[in-house]
This record gives sequence, structure tokens and C-alpha cells, in this order.
Amino acid sequence: MLEFFRRHRGAFLITVTVVIIISFSVWGGWKGRESPEGQPTDTAFTVYGRNYTIAEAQRLGRRMQMIYNLQMFELLGLSRLGSQDDKNNNIVINQIVLQKEMDRLGIHPSDAEAKEAMKKIPTFQENGAFSAERAYNVEQMLGANGFSSDDLLGIVKLSIGYNKLRDLVSKSYTASPLEAEKAYASEHQTLKVNTIAFNLEDYKKTAEVKDEEIQKYYDEQKETYKTAEKRSISYVYFELPKADETKPLEERQNAEKAVVDRVNKFNDASILPAAKFDAVVTELKEKAVTTELFTKEAAPEAIKAETDLLDSIFTLNPEVRPISDPVKGANGYYIFTVTKVEEPKQQELAEVKDKVKEVLVGQKAQEALTKATNEARTALADGLKAGKKIADIAKEKNLTLSPVTDITVAEPALDVPNGNLIARQAQDTPAGELTKAIDTETGSLLVYVSSKELRKRDDSAAQRENMSSSRADQERTRIFEAWFSRRRDESKPKMEITQA
Repeated sequence: MLEFFRRHRGAFLITVTVVIIISFSVWGGWKGRESPEGQPTDTAFTVYGRNYTIAEAQRLGRRMQMIYNLQMFELLGLSRLGSQDDKNNNIVINQIVLQKEMDRLGIHPSDAEAKEAMKKIPTFQENGAFSAERAYNVEQMLGANGFSSDDLLGIVKLSIGYNKLRDLVSKSYTASPLEAEKAYASEHQTLKVNTIAFNLEDYKKTAEVKDEEIQKYYDEQKETYKTAEKRSISYVYFELPKADETKPLEERQNAEKAVVDRVNKFNDASILPAAKFDAVVTELKEKAVTTELFTKEAAPEAIKAETDLLDSIFTLNPEVRPISDPVKGANGYYIFTVTKVEEPKQQELAEVKDKVKEVLVGQKAQEALTKATNEARTALADGLKAGKKIADIAKEKNLTLSPVTDITVAEPALDVPNGNLIARQAQDTPAGELTKAIDTETGSLLVYVSSKELRKRDDSAAQRENMSSSRADQERTRIFEAWFSRRRDESKPKMEITQA
């Protein structure tokens, strides 16, 4: 496969080289029922009566990380099939089930077929065309993380097999013309609506909170009022070379690979028994940076924008994992050790009184807003049943009714606040009636649907065709997923070791 890319590298003019580095994803944290940490040779799960080790589960998990980074999103749909509480295990097990069904039904994509399909993967595209340079760079990074050209080819074959299986199981389904027409009318009819807004801030201004209420709430929620945890770390930053198109491509690739090799070398040394961070730094002649204690919300300037790194710092258990796995940052990789932890401390009422009051004001305001919205809806609905006009009822109840607005579900007006929410609620509300209360970022809304009409459109035929195709595709997906779920059940998956 690598030779395939190399033969075609010269055929493309590359103006911007984008190097995609597959993240160092480790399917780690497996725990046995008896021991706190499972061993690579322990059985992680059983499928079709065969035992799979933790090492095999880790590789399948890392392969799915490759699928994600290659933007092969149809395969990621496998995570939905199985336990909704354990999507990571779904991804691992369903790869095996998918391959089994491909073999059973004689679906064996060829190397040539896979190579052609690979050219269409978004990650390998440059200005809408296949870029051999991008493909070469990706394969280099895969190699640095223990994957070969055959692994990449195998993933593409799995994707081809997935689509062929889906077609085999569900392609014969077609949406009925009546169903498609109803769907088109529902999405493209023009809705004429009025809205009545209830602003939460207005109710906050009138909410009253007494000192005894503040004391009571604090006593009940005392455990939640603590200072933020602080940590200090030592870390090594492996910065990737800055983009420089004036340098030859091979030189840039070699420089990038050199950084990845350093990361792998440091990581390999850090997972050895009794490995010490400072000792690894000294042995490999790297440069470590040590920080003072900091909270996650007030990190040092150099790393405050690295959200993935900060998440790792404050979730890492130093007793279980003294040295972190590599963490991908914006322009390089980080490996760190936690040097000190300052646990959260209890805060006294005087320190948090304003925060407690703010919470109680918000609660009282929300209660008042909900009450006002429900009372207004009841009054409006009763008035409409009595034959009154919406404008007259609103005026009588001192409610502010917006002017009539035209809106559709398929194309809600961008200049209408909460247009999508309004359209979706109005879609299922008969003309002449009110929607249910709609929660918004600023409060709540009531929507009155005055009329609905299906207007002529120059593109109506195309829109109807698209709607019919979309509905059919959704149903085919449902049929395939139901079929695949049955095949998964027949494999009798059993987890022996779960993830922490």
C-alpha cells in the first residue's frame, strides 16, 4: 500500500501540506473482578465462544480511534448497537460481529476495491481530489503508532463491507408516496405564528431571598461549597515543527517523525516498572517544566488553552498512573507527572453567601416564570375556545404579543430568535391553537399558530424527491440496525473484564 502511494506522489501539486497525526489512544483502564488492573493476557470478553484478551481489545479500540481520525463516520455508528451505557465495548465487539457477517455472506472486498475507496476518504482529500501526499503522511503516522499499511487497508475493507451488508439487508425498502408527501408538507409548509416571551431576568428582579433561607440552603448543600482542587505538575512538551513550505517535503516529514519518535521513546520508558519521571527526563535528555499549584480554571499561561491536557491533569490518579500517557495539544504532545495535590477545602457561609443567594434567586425566578407561563397559556387557551382573538386576549392579560412571523421547519428564519424551536413546536400544533411552553436560553415562549399553508416552490419536485430519499434512508438504517442487533445477540457477547 505504501508503494501505491509513493508511485502516485508526483501526480499532485500540494500547496498546503496537512499532517494528520493519529492520537495515542490506548484502550486502557481494564479492571478484572478480582484484581484492580487486568493484565494484557487476561480475557476481556468472549464473542462467538472465543476468548479475546485485553491486548486484543486494546488493539480493536485503537483501530476505532483510527476510524474516527480518518472520518469514516459510518463505522462509528456501530457504537449505537448494543448497550447504550457502554458504547466503547460496543465499538470493540461490533467490529468482530461485522467481520463475521461479511465472511458468512461472502463479502470479501479486494485490495484494488479498497484502494479506490481509500481515495474518497475525506482525510485523504485536497481541494476535492485524492492527495497522495496526505495519504503518505497519514500512513507514516500510523506506522509510528504500531499500525501497518495492511491495517489501513483492512479498515477500508471493513467500511466497504459495512455498506454492502447494509444494502443487502435493507436496500429493497422504499418510502410510500403518501408518507413522503406528508413529510414534505410537514417540513415545508409556511407557518404564521405569534409569540409571547417570558424573560427569566425580569423575575429575578422581583425575587426575594431571606437570610434564613440562605442559611438553610447552605446547611443542606454544604458539601458542594468547597475550594477548587489544585495540582502542580512537571511536564515535557514535544513541539511539532511549524509549517514551513519553503523546506522540502521529505525534510518536513522527517522532522515530524523525529518528534513522534521522541514521544514514543519517552512513553515506552515511562511505563516500565518503577519508572520515575525525572529519571526518564534525564536519561532521554529532555527538558521538563515544573508548575506551581493551580486550579483547572486558572492554569499557567503556557497550558491554559490546552483543554484536553487540563482534563487529563485533573482526572489522572497519580497513585495508579504516576506518569501520564501522551496528550495531544494544539501544536504538539505533552507527557506529565502530578507532583502535588491540594484537596478541596470547605468554605464557610460568609465566603459563599452571594453565590448561595444567586442560586436561590434563580430558583425562585424560575418558579415564578413557570407559574406565569402556565397561567398565561391557560388564559389564552380558554379565550380562544370562547371565540376571542389572540390579540384581544393578550391585551386583556397584559401580555406582549409579537407581530405575525412566517416560518418553516426546513428553513427557519435566521433573524427570528429561537426560530428552530418555534418551527418544531408549531409543526405539530394545529392552526388556531397554542404550542406547549418552549424553554429558551432567556426564559420561555408561547407560540400561537394562526395558519398553515403549503406554498408553491420552484424546487418542490426536487425537495419532494430529497424528502422521499431521506425518509427511505432513515428507515433502511433502522432496518439494518435491527438486523445487526440480532446478529450481535446471536454472538453471545460476554464481558469478563470491564473498563474503569
